[in-house]
Amino acid sequence: MPETTAEDVRDKAIAGIMGRPDEAGDGIPEGENGAVRHDVLRNGGMSMIQNLRDLGGIRTADGRSIRPGLLVRSAQLLQAEEAELRGISTVIDLRTPGERREAPDRTHGRAYLPLPIFDDVQAGISHEQDAQTQGIPDMAMLYGRIVRECADAFSRVLLAIMRHDFAGGAVLWHCTEGKDRCGLTTALVLEALGVDREHILADYLKTNEVNLPKARAIRERLTATHGEAFAESVYQAYIADARYLQAAWEAMGEDYLRGRLAIPEAVLARFRQTVLAP
Repeated sequence: MPETTAEDVRDKAIAGIMGRPDEAGDGIPEGENGAVRHDVLRNGGMSMIQNLRDLGGIRTADGRSIRPGLLVRSAQLLQAEEAELRGISTVIDLRTPGERREAPDRTHGRAYLPLPIFDDVQAGISHEQDAQTQGIPDMAMLYGRIVRECADAFSRVLLAIMRHDFAGGAVLWHCTEGKDRCGLTTALVLEALGVDREHILADYLKTNEVNLPKARAIRERLTATHGEAFAESVYQAYIADARYLQAAWEAMGEDYLRGRLAIPEAVLARFRQTVLAP
């Protein structure tokens, strides 16, 4: 009997538990200018895009706040509807080439930038078919290794976000689940804007509003069929955990943005001026 891996069972269990989400349609909330209210979607509106949320309203340490409708994070756009992307002009895809081939985004004509954090299969994070042959490592250790080894990729992604033409619409970035690569990118964006780490962590953990119910159901099913240890390893890979982000921060060291990522101060200043409200 061939070995059953965490990713293989996880993906099958998710499909069995969740099914296909409801079709988006007239229930998608809109703002005054016709753009999708991503702040509403993140709090329970109908969406074919999982883990979708606008960073608007998050406050910085100096009392300013991020303007809504400019910075959006999500899971993959395989089933995205045109209406859900209203107000978004650019999509940044953080997934591997294999993931993009197996589950291509539906961008409905938006500018599309494939900027992978890493190119090869990474068990526990990427979701290619080949990932099913690998076991899941400790997620906290994996986060630390990613920020050390993939700094050049994070720099490219952050520069693309910061240099985006916000006059034309929002920029959306995503990975597969909107948790790991997307979560780390979002943490760096928020840090660049001056958000304190307590609030960065709170945003990261919002992914559990989507993933935790699925992860618990999967763990319960796998405990019965594959044992507690295996079920727990899948559960840990599927949730957002404060330990993971803390491990990444420890691995970053001091001034990761200006030092290792080499983000120019002028770019940071323009970005803050554009997306922050008084």
